[in-house]
Amino acid sequence: MIRQTLVIFITLLMTLLLLARCGGDGSGSEGEADQGTQEGATLEEAGVEDASVEIGELDANSAIRHIPRDASLLQRPGTEKRNVVLIHLESVRARSVTPYNEELQTMPFLDELAKRSLLAERTHVVVPRSSKGSTAINCGIEPVLFEGPEFEPGGIPGPCLAHLLKKQGYRTVFFQSTSNNTDEFGKVVRNFGYEEFYPAESMNREGYQITNTFGYEEDIMLEPSEGWLSANGYDKSFLAQYFTGTGHYGYECVPNRYGYQYFSQNEELDRYHNCLRMLDSFLQNIFDQYQRLGLYEDTIFVLYGDHGEGFYEHGRYMHGDNIYEEGLHVPLLIHAPGWFEGGERVEGLSSQIDVLPTVLEMLGYEVENGEYPGYSLLHPLPEDRTIMSSCVYPYRCMASIKGFEKYIYHYGDQPDEFFDLSEDPLERKNLADERDKEELDERREELLTWRSSLNAMYSVNQEDN
Repeated sequence: MIRQTLVIFITLLMTLLLLARCGGDGSGSEGEADQGTQEGATLEEAGVEDASVEIGELDANSAIRHIPRDASLLQRPGTEKRNVVLIHLESVRARSVTPYNEELQTMPFLDELAKRSLLAERTHVVVPRSSKGSTAINCGIEPVLFEGPEFEPGGIPGPCLAHLLKKQGYRTVFFQSTSNNTDEFGKVVRNFGYEEFYPAESMNREGYQITNTFGYEEDIMLEPSEGWLSANGYDKSFLAQYFTGTGHYGYECVPNRYGYQYFSQNEELDRYHNCLRMLDSFLQNIFDQYQRLGLYEDTIFVLYGDHGEGFYEHGRYMHGDNIYEEGLHVPLLIHAPGWFEGGERVEGLSSQIDVLPTVLEMLGYEVENGEYPGYSLLHPLPEDRTIMSSCVYPYRCMASIKGFEKYIYHYGDQPDEFFDLSEDPLERKNLADERDKEELDERREELLTWRSSLNAMYSVNQEDN
């Protein structure tokens, strides 16, 4: 309790300092933003996990109410135990894949699949990092905005999809084409509740191409997948995840076994798009495998981007501090034989946390003793929904989207930004000077309150553990 009080006290103190430093309007200097980053580091060194979050008003109890700590599943008369497959599309941004950009033939298989799937048009990530996106997808809650808890035992404040389905008799397995030695992602996998974990180190790597800084082309997973499915896929339902890496930095996909296609004069972007085309070939291969093994008809497939990727469209590279649409807007498709046969679209604002409630509704389960904050994509999404996002690095950037209006706060490192995504999807015209100052102040305070409340929820969970 003392530690929780300390977190809240420091939170309030740091907010007053930050607002005073920025003059309350986000117009602080670059040096002041650097100072804020240093202050955050100092608190972390003191053992308080990024407690220097900002807030106008902290209501930790409000955040705690959203922890589905004791959630479980209740079978209903319509419950149908179908297999569930999650396919993680590493560093794949929406604008670079064919279903979202028909001018780019990077992923023709995915495009054909989308015509018989549910496609969410406007899915945005909470934090553009793989472990954070994976937490949102697997656990149905927003990930914490500071580093660490998802890697720590008990660090996720509620049961994830693997925990829930295991109690319903499901088997669970996680395949990864990347190395576990790079960031010890196996710790995250265990916290998600998966029983079996097969990273690249456990696979036959001979003859497979290294495509990124973390690992190999995705076809490396085909053999262990077939072996596991043949042994475990028929007597019980299962949850399987395939964690890909080919879209990640390095983009070492030219040449590759599936050939080369020219996409861009930008050599690095061209290689990235060829990596996506190579990834598309894996998707076709894994779907072919499920069909050949007779498992396809009884499986729900979820394909999602964990975060996007930037190539200096707004002066930012890759994804960690990329708060623009190339970093936040990702593909999300759900394919299930017997569903969405004519293809369906979700037009409203959606989040990665919507996957868990959607899958549970498709399976026919009811959640009891808790509530997950996302929305099922099988129903119209609230028109007044706000999606909030944060950069990976502290005191760099946050954004909120309401309808098509997007506000970006840079902690004083650069002026606030405001875009109308309906007219300007590439975010080229900053409208902040045309908006009322009171409106911008309100949007900023909403972001600061969200950050503080979310981090407080995880801090309390760590205290309880």
